[in-house]
Amino acid sequence: MGSFLAFPLAKPPDIFDLPDSAPLEADKDDVYAESHSLNVELSETMHRQNMRSKKEMTMFYEYRQHWSEVVEKLKKKYPQWTSKDILNLRYQFEFFVRDQGYLLHYTIFNEMLDVFQDASSPEQRRMMFESVDTGQYNAINFEEYLQLMNNINIETPVPRPPGIEQDRDEIMNLVSDLSEANTFLQICYDLF
Repeated sequence: MGSFLAFPLAKPPDIFDLPDSAPLEADKDDVYAESHSLNVELSETMHRQNMRSKKEMTMFYEYRQHWSEVVEKLKKKYPQWTSKDILNLRYQFEFFVRDQGYLLHYTIFNEMLDVFQDASSPEQRRMMFESVDTGQYNAINFEEYLQLMNNINIETPVPRPPGIEQDRDEIMNLVSDLSEANTFLQICYDLF
């Protein structure tokens, strides 16, 4: 089996060639150079985003461990928000970016505004997003997200039931630790 024909061919296959192939040969170098530069640019962009994503994941885990200190700093920066508002904004951000390396990409931002039933145009959304995406990554981190929410004044979601704020960080840390555990430990804890 394989990719070879299993029977002999009665006649050779037809080959279609352009009559003026000489100019195409000269253009091949240009096409190869252009595709190479596009590949290099794409690879560099992906590498920058991966490195930023790893950095943001680490920073977000630090936020969780020292959440009360983070809230105090953020309340000084955004005095109109209560600690509950900041916590709700964190929940929003986590919900939309959990599988995205803790970076909110523009496409997810559009979906988020649709969920919030925001009536702004795509051009306005792009301008809002680019106003906080100073590094031109086409993705924003948690601090830039807070700045964006401050700029557009979207209401925070319905508050969580009382008592969940105190336990949520501990529960999220446990869930995070268990999800990162190897298969044997997950079986031992009867997670399957």
